Amino acid sequence: MTFTYLVIIYLVLLALFVHMGTVHDYAQKKGYEGYKVRLIGLIPIYGYLYFKKKETLRKVEEGELEHLLSFQILSRRIAWYGLVLIIAIAILVPLSTVLVLSINNHLLQTLLTVYALILVLLLHQGTVVEYADKKGYMGIQPGLIGLIPVYGFIHYKNKPKKRNVSKEAIKEIFKFSNMLSKIFVYGEITLVAVIVIVPVVYIFGMAFANVRTDIPNQIWPTNPTFDAFRYLFQDTNFTVWYGNTLKIALINMFVGTFLITGAAYVFARFSFKGKKAGLLAILVLQAFPSFMGLIAMYVLFWKFQLLGHPTALSILYIGGSIPGNLWLIKGFLSQIPKDLDESAMIDGASKFQIFVKIILPLAVPILTFVAVAMFMGPWMDYLLPGYLLRFPPKGAPTDYDITQQWTLAVGLFRFINDINYRHYSAFAAGAILVGLPITALYMAFQRYLIEGIMAGATKG
Repeated sequence: MTFTYLVIIYLVLLALFVHMGTVHDYAQKKGYEGYKVRLIGLIPIYGYLYFKKKETLRKVEEGELEHLLSFQILSRRIAWYGLVLIIAIAILVPLSTVLVLSINNHLLQTLLTVYALILVLLLHQGTVVEYADKKGYMGIQPGLIGLIPVYGFIHYKNKPKKRNVSKEAIKEIFKFSNMLSKIFVYGEITLVAVIVIVPVVYIFGMAFANVRTDIPNQIWPTNPTFDAFRYLFQDTNFTVWYGNTLKIALINMFVGTFLITGAAYVFARFSFKGKKAGLLAILVLQAFPSFMGLIAMYVLFWKFQLLGHPTALSILYIGGSIPGNLWLIKGFLSQIPKDLDESAMIDGASKFQIFVKIILPLAVPILTFVAVAMFMGPWMDYLLPGYLLRFPPKGAPTDYDITQQWTLAVGLFRFINDINYRHYSAFAAGAILVGLPITALYMAFQRYLIEGIMAGATKG
């Protein structure tokens, strides 16, 4: 029944807006413009009859007016307004649902309040920056002053004009259409920011809340505490898990990048029999997910007595990352002109010297991107360590503590999965500490990462 009502409302609104658009174009052809025309056009039938009886203010043929009522024009108008209405309904229905739910939900009320405040602040700043730019003030200062509510307008209103600008141009800033477009733009930016930032703040709040079996319903705790961090370092093998994961990540990063770069250089610079078949085979291997070979991996680890050895997982991580990363680096190296190799060989450089002194410096962006990606892998993987590190190594004593061979993903998952060790705050605290080395790498190699991503997207 609700769907039927929605369809009826949709059709009524569609007919109303199509009528308004038709009346507006009809009136415009006859020389009538302004918001009054649109308002009259919202009155069914009367709007059209009203402007049909009005005298024509500009020269227009009767055929042009009749063309506005043709099937071709009306069908386009119906399709356009129909699409706009669907988009509007898709936005307004979830928004209305959220507003209704927020009446009795404290957390949702807080989120909506924060969203509204950020939106108003950004709208104020954007308007102040545009106002200051019209008067000739540009740079970082207007953006910073615009963050101060109300004062931003007062500050630049009292400032003398640096350029000749009309009052109409100033009024254009505050037009309804201009402000509405700003609300949509800043609203979307704010929504994305809230979606990204709020979960991060919530994780930090959970880490300092010290809750074990209940998930907190507040973004930030009333009485923050470091008990979850103390629990991690004093009552668990967190430092051991951290060390195991860090070793795997570093081996994966340095050894894996070295091996893949060497192989990619060979495929990019040398011609040999089976080159195309080898590249094709590597590309096909990339299509198969790693979990398909779990049984085979277990048998191999069992036969070679690698079960229970965390660093042995590097073999699987490096092997699994070869196909995609080899194609990525090979594509980048193929774009480096071979004339550089030939010039260096004329000067007496060997293949190894060319690789080390010419190719590697030019390939720093893509190598950095691959190295960071390979460093990140072990921190976030649960499947392989959770399956292969649950068995003690061969010859282990009967009182052997199997948790000391776990990685962070396996250890932290225990805090939310095992009812006897459940500790949500410890999980959140561990997640924060996991993010530290990855964040540090991203900050240190940000410039190279951006270049590497762009190179990977355009070269190959």
